Amino acid sequence: MRIRLLPILLFGTLLVSLSSCLSKVVLEDDIILQQNETQIQQYISAKKLTTQKASNGVYYIITNPNPNGRVMSLGDTVRVHYVLSRLDGFKVDSSSILKNQPFTFYNNLANNNGGNTNIFLKMLPFMHEGEQATFILPSTLVGDSQGFPNLPANSPIRCDISFMKIYSEEVTIDEYVAKNKINITEKVTLVSTTTGYTNYLRYIRVKDGAADVITGKVAKLKYTGRLLNGFVFDSNISRTDSLNYTIGGTNSLVQGFAAGVAKMKLGEKATFIFASGLGYGRTGSGAKIPGESTLIFDVEMVALKDK
Repeated sequence: MRIRLLPILLFGTLLVSLSSCLSKVVLEDDIILQQNETQIQQYISAKKLTTQKASNGVYYIITNPNPNGRVMSLGDTVRVHYVLSRLDGFKVDSSSILKNQPFTFYNNLANNNGGNTNIFLKMLPFMHEGEQATFILPSTLVGDSQGFPNLPANSPIRCDISFMKIYSEEVTIDEYVAKNKINITEKVTLVSTTTGYTNYLRYIRVKDGAADVITGKVAKLKYTGRLLNGFVFDSNISRTDSLNYTIGGTNSLVQGFAAGVAKMKLGEKATFIFASGLGYGRTGSGAKIPGESTLIFDVEMVALKDK
């Protein structure tokens, strides 16, 4: 009986020891939070700031409101001018304000998944486009202080945002469609294979096709690719060759183009409009297609042949 009790006693001792260590860590975290809270409250009082506290622990004040501006959504590109400072006034980091080169923040799934340490995600959701604001973040929201030189561990930080511009390709495409009075045949929801968030293929049928495509057949395509500003970056209309596309096969075409072709019939003409998430992304392709370029393709399926 004593032999059986020994492992149980040892296990119990281990649990007590582990519990004590965890309690110590929790206690230390609580102390840091309390110290941060005291520092922030003293700073707010000394600077005579009228702030509000968000549910995530951020204190903020909108110094130049624009309540009618857009709020940031998943998939948006946000450009900001900012200055990060310690509470003693020492500047830790900033965008290139003098050169007018704002910092670019991509509100994508990588930044929204668990474990994110990007402090902009802790602030920008409380702003509208065109607003200016001051934020004060406790150290628990700053992330790894090693990323900011001259910022001691467990230090709260102040961030002044003087410029915020939101760019959404999907909104821009909708505006383009409305302005040009384009009738969309079908709006197809696609998850970008490069960014992981949702984009839409606008499919416009210009001329009906005569026959369904068949998996394994090779479609011969005539096309013109252009940007929203009308610039033609590629076309094979005046050439004798056609673009070959194997129906249902593995193709090297960009996602939006491939998805559009998959909806076509033999003899059909169609126009595809899609954001860069379904195209060449934020890097673009060569000098003709800059990053974050919405693409428009006018396509005709002129033939359908065996391989």
